[in-house]
Amino acid sequence: MTSKTSYIRHLIKDIWIASRPLSLTLALYSTTLGIVIAHLEGKLFTDNLSLDLRKIFLVTVAGLFVQTATNFINDYFECEYKYRRQSSKKYSFLGKKRTRFDILIFLLGIVCFFITAFIGLYLVHITTPRLLIVGILGILGGYSYTGEPIVYKKKGLGTPLSFILMGPLMIYGSYLVFAQRFSWNPIILGLPVSFMIPLLMLSNELRDFERDKRLNIQTLTVRIGYARGKKLFLSLLIGAYGLTTIYVFLRMIPAAALLVFVTIPLAIISFKTVSSAKKEGVPITNKLHLSFGLIFILALLIK
Repeated sequence: MTSKTSYIRHLIKDIWIASRPLSLTLALYSTTLGIVIAHLEGKLFTDNLSLDLRKIFLVTVAGLFVQTATNFINDYFECEYKYRRQSSKKYSFLGKKRTRFDILIFLLGIVCFFITAFIGLYLVHITTPRLLIVGILGILGGYSYTGEPIVYKKKGLGTPLSFILMGPLMIYGSYLVFAQRFSWNPIILGLPVSFMIPLLMLSNELRDFERDKRLNIQTLTVRIGYARGKKLFLSLLIGAYGLTTIYVFLRMIPAAALLVFVTIPLAIISFKTVSSAKKEGVPITNKLHLSFGLIFILALLIK
């Protein structure tokens, strides 16, 4: 293997890591929830099958690209490249000194945002102008998470805004493509899975609490304190399982949704691990989101 081939292989691997592929289930589940809820209301597979399939594909791809873009921008501004050796040679870029890999990651993030915007504009053209507002909010919110000059993560807004943008807004946006009208239904029904999104944010913040406090990075957990951060984490867990139970009791969703309770042992492990500020808390919480969300979505399809 030549040195050039080896370099390209390692570069692709590093870009793949920077995209944080395991986190993309956030977007996948949110877009899928919106699609499934629209289907339950009879908005899919009624007239034009090929058009509906095209919409499903494009909505899912747009969601994945906007989150990938957010991940890239986050890596660029926070310089989280512990998995690779950084070059000592730097170049002036946006008023700062950055390595070539830094610049590449930023540009890839912008490209992903442009792809999202292009898909979004096409969907606006074939569906409803209302989708334009959702798309603009999604892209601006994704960039501004750690993107300068806003950086709302350092203002204590990372967790709540990630919940809104990746949860209710994305679920509603994907629903809107098919229903083409406003409804609280996708927002309300999606809340149990949406609550798993701030759980992931909090698992990161609790793990990095001491570092963020030392560096004066004002995340939500730093602002409200470690103890309250843990209480918020627990409250969101209770909310996810509690709302699922209430929805089943009110016959809003199938009783099969109660199968999410098989993930309770994982939820307990997640809370205990996160409460100890262990790095394992993040992947365990991600597994909880994966399993809880999958069971919930499959249960909806039974209805």
